[in-house]
Amino acid sequence: MFSISRQGDDIEKQPYIDAHEHNKYFMQETKVNDGFRQHLPKLEHDNSRSYGPRQEHSRKRKIYTPDARPDREILVQVFGPSTDYRSVRKAAFQEYLITTDFKVARLPSNLSTNTAATFGVAYVSAFVGLGISLGFNFALAEGERQGPDILSTVRSLPKETPRDVQEECLDGIAEHERPRKGDWFAIWGASSNTGLAAIQLAKLIGLRVIAVADLTRHGKRLVDLGVDVQVDRNDPPRAIAIIANTTNHGLKFGLDTVGKETAGYLQEALNRSRGGQQAHLVGLTELPEEKLPGINHHNVPIRVFHTVPMLGEQAMEWLEQLLIKEFLHPPDIFVAVGGLESVNGVLDDMRNGAVSGKRIVVPVGNMEHSRPMAADSTAVNKCDIENFLHADKLNSDPSRIKFAYWVPNVSGGLVVSKIKQRTMWDLDSNARYARTAERYGFEYALTQEPSVFRSERSADLHRQENQHESVSFCQALLHHTERLRVMAALLPGPWNPAVAAKQIASIDQYSKGRAAVNIVSGWFKTEFSSIGQWWLDHGARCRRSYEFVACLRGIWTQEQFNFDGDFYQFRDYPLKPKPISRPDRPYPEIFQGGNSAEARENAAAVSDYYFMNGNTLEGFQEQINDVRKRAEAHGRAGHVKFAVNAFIIARESESEALQVLQEIRGKADKKAVDALAQQVKDAVTSTRNKSAMVPMEPSSKIEELVQYSDGFRTKLIGTPAQIADRIMLIKSLGVDILLTAFLHYDDEIQRFGEQVISLVRKLEAEGRGKDKAYEISLTGYVYQARKQRSCDVTCG
Repeated sequence: MFSISRQGDDIEKQPYIDAHEHNKYFMQETKVNDGFRQHLPKLEHDNSRSYGPRQEHSRKRKIYTPDARPDREILVQVFGPSTDYRSVRKAAFQEYLITTDFKVARLPSNLSTNTAATFGVAYVSAFVGLGISLGFNFALAEGERQGPDILSTVRSLPKETPRDVQEECLDGIAEHERPRKGDWFAIWGASSNTGLAAIQLAKLIGLRVIAVADLTRHGKRLVDLGVDVQVDRNDPPRAIAIIANTTNHGLKFGLDTVGKETAGYLQEALNRSRGGQQAHLVGLTELPEEKLPGINHHNVPIRVFHTVPMLGEQAMEWLEQLLIKEFLHPPDIFVAVGGLESVNGVLDDMRNGAVSGKRIVVPVGNMEHSRPMAADSTAVNKCDIENFLHADKLNSDPSRIKFAYWVPNVSGGLVVSKIKQRTMWDLDSNARYARTAERYGFEYALTQEPSVFRSERSADLHRQENQHESVSFCQALLHHTERLRVMAALLPGPWNPAVAAKQIASIDQYSKGRAAVNIVSGWFKTEFSSIGQWWLDHGARCRRSYEFVACLRGIWTQEQFNFDGDFYQFRDYPLKPKPISRPDRPYPEIFQGGNSAEARENAAAVSDYYFMNGNTLEGFQEQINDVRKRAEAHGRAGHVKFAVNAFIIARESESEALQVLQEIRGKADKKAVDALAQQVKDAVTSTRNKSAMVPMEPSSKIEELVQYSDGFRTKLIGTPAQIADRIMLIKSLGVDILLTAFLHYDDEIQRFGEQVISLVRKLEAEGRGKDKAYEISLTGYVYQARKQRSCDVTCG
């Protein structure tokens, strides 16, 4: 089955319209012409994409901008099921959809335009066919799943019902014959779009579903949707017998989505199974020529959806509710690249079995203006994703910038804000994030530093009530992944280098060389004092970190390790097995951060990567040049690489991304941020070198502390294209790894891989990211220095 996803030009956004006391987006039924834009009001609210106010009576209603809903329910685009085939103004291949307001639904942020292109007609057909022709009462669904009783709605409005469907709507099924919870319902052609929608609607009201389909191709999908009995279509007589025997003469309702012949098979199954009761058969395309006694034939009165506004609004409002809560799942799709010219090639792929069990979507028009924020996981062949062919292609260039992400192994998310975050801290969720990340182009993950050493007070600062320990969590993620390299954070003092070296070496062996470490010197006093550790001066903590890293390197690379330092001493210390050694990585990579001169010196002398917080353009250049000069002085020119922290907000428009940033800051947890600021001040006053600790003024604004490690200052906030351009600038400065964090890990890791990493690789293939002067000329203005400096909370 093909669907067309038309990607038109961007349209200015509209305010919400109050209609029946529901906040809805509506499309204006108007003539599309060159002056279309001129008739749209100016932007008043930035949470929607809509195309004009409601007609007639709704125009007189109050236009207003309501408060934003929780982020899960922000709806960013509308779509209208194109079932009105008789009208050339309302059918497919339209750049702008022309429809009436009650036939428009909003797309939730987790659903892409391409996926929605396959679903509208199927949902409406199932909704009307089941709700009217078979009398399904969707009000029987429980809780948030509850829907409307549309048969009662239509029968209460006989004058609005078109004459040609009045018999079906008003007299089709008797009230006492309507299905009840636990009744059997059979679908022949269950793997079709309408069949899949019908399965889900039937399960919502508690029916038992028999699905007849090609089980070799679609069996797993049917199981996932909760089908009670699967029957293979390839032997119709056997299928009929299975249905009759399974239901024990209790089947009274059937839907055929295929054609006249299969409708006849389903009629025979109903005839054998109805046990003398009246049975009802809906034929989506055709019905059997012969009508058996006791079997009532029904068509789908689709016209009521177009002519009865109340029914249309009930259909669309329930659809929105089901999609937002993910109670209704669209079919799997395959996105054909190349527009209409690709159709013949995709048909050949279908014949050859290369595309099976999916709905093919052919995007046409300007893809640059497509809605990017909901991911099409099948835009790239799913097999290529699962077997890493996609990741291998993305990461084939040795000179590429690499991508890492902060692991949310603590609760509270990655911002100190009360904004809703779809980010979980448990292992199962993190294992899912990690598997997604390594398949969509990420190569590293960083677990947050040693949770077991955080005091109750310091936990309050970041709202991190629940904290998984970093090293064990690193091992768990490595167990759940195949390619991803995972960094365990180590805090010298609580950790002894001998124990750390042994543990990381073993983990590296288990994971076939994918372990790494991030050394943090610490700056919360209570991290140390609460467990009886001495609170050292900043310079002493950095010297201890230097010795710690030197010991790790020596233990991992020398047969008998000797070291005589101020903090650690070793005499002929052996370690076997050692970590896995490869030419590109002789031991687990050692990362280390910090803005102070001592931290930079450590990186230059002993570390492999130097982590930088977000900064200005001048700040990035100064840090990189300084560490490089120091490394050269240690005889390590070219041996120290650079990574930078960034918080990602990628949205359809820059204004939308900035609005999210504003909401994060506006909902900052003031108590937690104030406590964080006080701890930073305490740390500054506790060290003899006031400039070495954290570059923060006492008057720093609360908004600068909401995302620790200055992630906002890296300026990767905007559209995917803007973010990719800025990453090219960051790469040109000499950055090797970009460490990312997100508001919603549940979906933004995959989206970033699909929309940003893939675009970065395209730009790199075009030669971008190498000419620093050129990249600065393009996007350098974004990083202009500000007088106010923000907080470094990674290392002194």
